[in-house]
Amino acid sequence: MTPERKLKVQNILIIIMVGLCFGLIYNYLFYPHSLTEFLEAGSISIILGFFVGVLEEFILRDVFRNKPFLLLSAIRALLYSLLVSVTLSLVLSIEISIVEEVSYTEALFQYLLGPLFQRDFIFSFVFIIFMLFSLQVILIVGKSNFIRLMAGLYHQPREISRIFMFVDLKNSTSIAESLSNMVFSSFIRDFYYDISDAIIMFKGEIYQYVGDEIVVVWRVKNHRSNSVKCFFKMQEIIDGKRDKYKSMYGIVPEFKAGIHGGKVVVTAVGKQKREIVYHGDVLNTASRIEGKCNELNQDLLTSEDIIKMVDVGSEFIVEKKGEIELRGKADKLNLFGIRRANKY
Repeated sequence: MTPERKLKVQNILIIIMVGLCFGLIYNYLFYPHSLTEFLEAGSISIILGFFVGVLEEFILRDVFRNKPFLLLSAIRALLYSLLVSVTLSLVLSIEISIVEEVSYTEALFQYLLGPLFQRDFIFSFVFIIFMLFSLQVILIVGKSNFIRLMAGLYHQPREISRIFMFVDLKNSTSIAESLSNMVFSSFIRDFYYDISDAIIMFKGEIYQYVGDEIVVVWRVKNHRSNSVKCFFKMQEIIDGKRDKYKSMYGIVPEFKAGIHGGKVVVTAVGKQKREIVYHGDVLNTASRIEGKCNELNQDLLTSEDIIKMVDVGSEFIVEKKGEIELRGKADKLNLFGIRRANKY
C-alpha cells in the first residue's frame, strides 16, 4: 500500500470511529438500551462512517477545497445529514413493518412523515455542524498543537529536542514579479497544499508559514530519515504535478531546504491568540543552513547531527559541502548535501 493510500485509509478509519461513537450515543439517548439496538446502531454507524470517509478522502477533499468554509460546511452537513436520515429511514422502516405488521412502503411513509425523521435529521445536522467546526479549528492550529493547548502541556516553557526543516521556494521574487499578486498567492497556496501530503506521510508537523517559506518540525524520537525522505517526497509530488503548474502558472515550483536539530525551548504565547512557539539557536542555524543552498548549489543541506540520524543505505548520496560559523562558538558546523541515488 502506498503512503498516500495508507494515509487515506487511516483518515477513513478515524471517521468510522467518530461515526460509531455518534451512533452509540444517539442510540443511548433516544432508543431502548438493549444489546440488539446497540448492535444495530453500531453496524449502521460503521457503514455510514465508511461512506462519509470515502466521500471526504476521495471526492470532497479535492473538489471543494477552494470553496468558502461556510458554504462547504453547509453542503457537507446537508449531504451527510441526508445520508444518515435516508439510511435510518430504510433500516427503521423494516423494523416498523415487522413490529406493526404493515407493508414496508407504509412503514417508510410512517417514519418519513412522523416526528422521528425530523428528530433524526436535526440531531444529525447539529452534530455534523459541530464536528465540522471542531475539525476546522484543529485544521487551523494543527492536530498536535490543539491537543497540547487543550492539555496545557506548554503553558510553562519546556526544553525539548526537535528537528527543523526550513523549505524555501527558489526564485520567489522573480516569480512574484512575473505573476500578479492574486495569481502568485494561488501559486503559493497550491504549492503548500501539494507538499503537505509528504509532511503528513513522514510524520512532520507544520510549524510556520512565513511568506514563501514553510518550517516543518519533527520529534527526534523514532525520526530515522523522515525529514530527508519528506523533502524528496515533496520533490516527487511536485514533479508529478508539473503539467498542472505549467498549464495554470507557466512555472513549476522549485525549492531548497536546510535541516538541523537539537535542544529548543517550547512554550505557549499570546493573549488574544494562543500559539505554540519554539525558541533557540537550532532554528537560527537551520535557517542559515537553508540560506547556504544557493551558494553551494544544493537542493538539500543538513548539519552533521542530522547525518548521524539518517539511515543512508543505497537510497541517498551524502557529500560534505562546506561549513558555517556559529554565533558565539569557536567550532564551525559541517554542512552535508544529500541527494537521491536514483530518481524516483
